[in-house]
Amino acid sequence: MKKIERKKRHFSGNKIIYLVGEGTGETISRIARASLAQFHRENIQVKNFFLVTDEHYISRIIKNAAEDDALIAFSIVQPALREVLIHDAESRGIKAIDVIGDFILQLSLFLKEKPMAIPGRQYVLDEEYFRRIEAINYSVKHDDGKLPQGLKSADIVLVGISRTGKTPLATYLANQGWKAANVPIHHDMDPPEELYQIDQRKVFALIINVESLVKLRESRLKQLGLEPEARYADPVQVAGEIDWSMDFFRQNSRWRIVDVSNRAIEEVAASIVNACRTGKKPA
Repeated sequence: MKKIERKKRHFSGNKIIYLVGEGTGETISRIARASLAQFHRENIQVKNFFLVTDEHYISRIIKNAAEDDALIAFSIVQPALREVLIHDAESRGIKAIDVIGDFILQLSLFLKEKPMAIPGRQYVLDEEYFRRIEAINYSVKHDDGKLPQGLKSADIVLVGISRTGKTPLATYLANQGWKAANVPIHHDMDPPEELYQIDQRKVFALIINVESLVKLRESRLKQLGLEPEARYADPVQVAGEIDWSMDFFRQNSRWRIVDVSNRAIEEVAASIVNACRTGKKPA
């Protein structure tokens, strides 16, 4: 059963909105972003609760929403779950609205702010959507060193030895609208010349510790039905590859190094995005 971190009631002046859905949350997220585009968002925090299929989980969400003095926007189809959500929200005095209702009107009442009613603001989401699709298509075409001539169009280029998470990280970044390409490196092959012809600040070199990489490679060998003792996952071999990659990265001083050891993709991606926006080294 899923857990929700308990927090004290907020008195910071921020308005908190809970988005609750029994699916992936894509639809309700789109509607929320499109509606919130009508308002100033400096003091608005959105918390997401998706894949909600358990009545007890809903009750805990409502309890936390009460502590946050939050507005709930939900997309729940199952009658039993809807009844629990609506009943618990009413019993705690929380406003809960269905996203198929007039979301903008409800936000206006909750935020005590008149919608901007600026023509074209409702299309902000569409622009973001198409930008994200373009980024996804780009990352697929430029995965694993393919089409190096297209690197000049990248926002981010990930380089690293095998199983450092280049492809899933590029895919995650693409879903956030970043054109992310990835280029594998190995001591027996030369990277494409195009890698050195782009803005070197776009290049992020992925490093990892021996223990993490050995586990990842052993898992990959098992997926392929191969023996985990193969050289590919041998600790000595792996340590040598890592040492080589570190020396290689040091030769390219403008590349920014990111340690992915035991870190979630979301954390690594946030570090890279922050570095892109601020020009600082990744955390």
